[in-house]
Amino acid sequence: MEKNMKIMKHLHRCIAALVAGSLAQGLAAAAPAAAFHPTRPVTLVVPYGAGGGTDVVGRLFAQKLGAMWRQPVVVENRAGANGAIGAAYVAKAAPDGTTLLLSVASIAINPYMMAKQLPYDTRTAFTPITTLAFPVVVMVASTKVQASDVQGFIAEARKNPDKFTFGSAETSTRMYGERLKDSEHFSMRHIPYKGSPQWMSDLISGQVDTGYASITSALPFLNEGKVKILGVASTHRSALVPQVPTFLEQGVKNLESHSWYGLFGPGKMPPDTVQAIYHDVKAVLADAEVQDKLRFLGADPGGETPARFSQRFQADMNEYEDLIKRLHLSEDAP
Repeated sequence: MEKNMKIMKHLHRCIAALVAGSLAQGLAAAAPAAAFHPTRPVTLVVPYGAGGGTDVVGRLFAQKLGAMWRQPVVVENRAGANGAIGAAYVAKAAPDGTTLLLSVASIAINPYMMAKQLPYDTRTAFTPITTLAFPVVVMVASTKVQASDVQGFIAEARKNPDKFTFGSAETSTRMYGERLKDSEHFSMRHIPYKGSPQWMSDLISGQVDTGYASITSALPFLNEGKVKILGVASTHRSALVPQVPTFLEQGVKNLESHSWYGLFGPGKMPPDTVQAIYHDVKAVLADAEVQDKLRFLGADPGGETPARFSQRFQADMNEYEDLIKRLHLSEDAP
């Protein structure tokens, strides 16, 4: 009997310890991230011109985050050098969360296209925080192009090496054209531009044959019958152009999931600050108004954890380094 009592007491102590441990773990898991309380206005650097997709997304999040932080979040357009001028400004800032960068994938490409011009080491100069959204990119073509889909265009391009052209105003969209040429084994000429409006104008007039753009940039011209959309570079069709198949549906792989709007801080940002800002961005992404506006822009919501976005960023850099070196690409002067 006494032996049984000792066993029962021992079991009670074990159960109590397990319950206490589980409760402590549950409380730790439920504990909110440290809050971000900036004591001065926050600068969100958009390294591209005002009015573009990155700028529009940046201003949407700036408004919401400013209300949460009770400090103005000022969007500052520092355009030039394919985003490198704005990026350099953030790289030199204090890593306290009051200077942030909103960039597209060009930031992962620039080290290999214009390395001599960069005053920073991209792999260490920035702290990835999260993705705000994933814009849907489409392949657009002049109405003078006979093909009505990607496979039809590839067939024509194979028959006529270097006859066709594709334009771009920055490296992230150029890489779509380079990837397509590489994976489908045909040749066409790249035409560089200083700005998207110029290349879109030339596309409409037929001076350049194809290019890549966010779906919202291309949609007005599609609706007016001025351009064609040959394919959607995404894992799924877009609700904005449900009749247009994806590249994957047309048998072309590896052109999806390469576009993102990424939020960065300067290098060596404290993990607590990173997590706090990420936590607030996730709250903004849960806002129904923000979700509606992102859908209107033809973008899928982001919200990757800092660890996941950091993995994506480093993987993209590795992939672009391999592609650019293998194809012997360099920055073109417009």
